[in-house]
Amino acid sequence: MNVQALLSSEPTVERVATVARVALSQRDPQADCPRYLAALGKAIEDEPPPFGMESYSNTYHAASTSGQWLAMSLMTNAEREGDGAKRLWSLASCADNDKEHQLLKRHACDESSHALAYLALLDLTFPGAVSPAFRSELNTLSPHFSMDQKPYPIEGSPYARKPSVDDYMQMNIAEIRTTIHHLMQRQALAAHCPPENVPRATKVLDSLLRDELSHVAYTAVLIEEKAATTDPEKLQNLFTKRLRDFNNITKEELGERVFD
Repeated sequence: MNVQALLSSEPTVERVATVARVALSQRDPQADCPRYLAALGKAIEDEPPPFGMESYSNTYHAASTSGQWLAMSLMTNAEREGDGAKRLWSLASCADNDKEHQLLKRHACDESSHALAYLALLDLTFPGAVSPAFRSELNTLSPHFSMDQKPYPIEGSPYARKPSVDDYMQMNIAEIRTTIHHLMQRQALAAHCPPENVPRATKVLDSLLRDELSHVAYTAVLIEEKAATTDPEKLQNLFTKRLRDFNNITKEELGERVFD
């Protein structure tokens, strides 16, 4: 399955694993990651993720018919991406493995840019929806990280520590969930965006999707590498627990009609 097929896929639990497979197929070079895929598959079987289900997609669709709700959702996305960038920046600063350091730094820069990308989608989909003064303030949601900067621990951050396989599992599940939210969001934005702005909005969305799949892939590869030196049962139990955690978060958000 390629990206276009993913975009047109039906909302089912199977789509959660499909996101991972497509992400790995898009990686250059491609990666198989059999231990990772097996652990993900077993976790999905034991703890079916609600964010992959049709009922979740239907709830999102119903909420997103409100332009006000969708505009607020875009601003919430920007805030969460900015916060995520800071967490990753702290982890990157403490990674003693150069490859992991660079990957986390790249991820942090991507999420810093994503905060601005969601604000660009706000501008394109709902022109003039926020005042110029508030719109300028929204730009501060991004920490504006760049690859020519040196990562440093954010003051007071609990993520100012060496990253672990647990961190990569949580990132991986979060990025899969965000990718599925992205698929729903594309349809929602298309219903509100002025026709003349659709090409530019699509370009922003395509860039976001490429990055999300890249993040799923690199964290999958790191999990696969660390699985070689981790007890298989412990690895599986941890993956299942983390998916259960995200499922519980999703159920809480579902009740509050709040989505990424």
